[in-house]
Amino acid sequence: MLLQALSFLTNELNTYLKSEYQLLQAKATLAAHVSAGGSAAEDIQNQMSVTLINLEPESTVRNLLPDRSGSGVHSQLNPALKLNLRVLFAANFNDYTEALKFLGSTLTFFQGHSVFTPQAYPLLDSAFSRLTVELETTSYQDWSYLWGMLGTKHLPGVIYKIKMITIQDGVVLSTSPAITTVDVTGIVRPAPATAL
Repeated sequence: MLLQALSFLTNELNTYLKSEYQLLQAKATLAAHVSAGGSAAEDIQNQMSVTLINLEPESTVRNLLPDRSGSGVHSQLNPALKLNLRVLFAANFNDYTEALKFLGSTLTFFQGHSVFTPQAYPLLDSAFSRLTVELETTSYQDWSYLWGMLGTKHLPGVIYKIKMITIQDGVVLSTSPAITTVDVTGIVRPAPATAL
């Protein structure tokens, strides 16, 4: 689900940038800033790089045990994992004015497109009910830590919080027959079994 969400947002940003500047090639790339060997990544030169820098559980939503009913059976599942992503959009351009131009366009795009739903964006996987993009406030100290953690030079950039990615594997923990009638004495009885 992480890859689908970030790929979708990167593709939507690319569509906007191509339209805005009449470009033939993509200018936003979903990529790490540093290669596996520790050297600077070369595939993000002259690109807006899109990098997942952190994820955290959504604290405002109660994680109740979900359940499903169907075919006369009640199934209980583990609670879904609801995550918020912190995503860095960094302008990795040789020309500083180009970096500012594409950073500004990224800000403009997400200012105008802060909520994505499958109904409004058919390319968004229907497993997402919605993706919300919020600009994060980042202090100088946080920026310093971030670039040190990434092991690369400071670039003009912005951090967005992407809410809310839901991960649910669908493994059934337990099943029980659905309650279909209640005795007037208050005793709950399952529905009689039907023969096949």
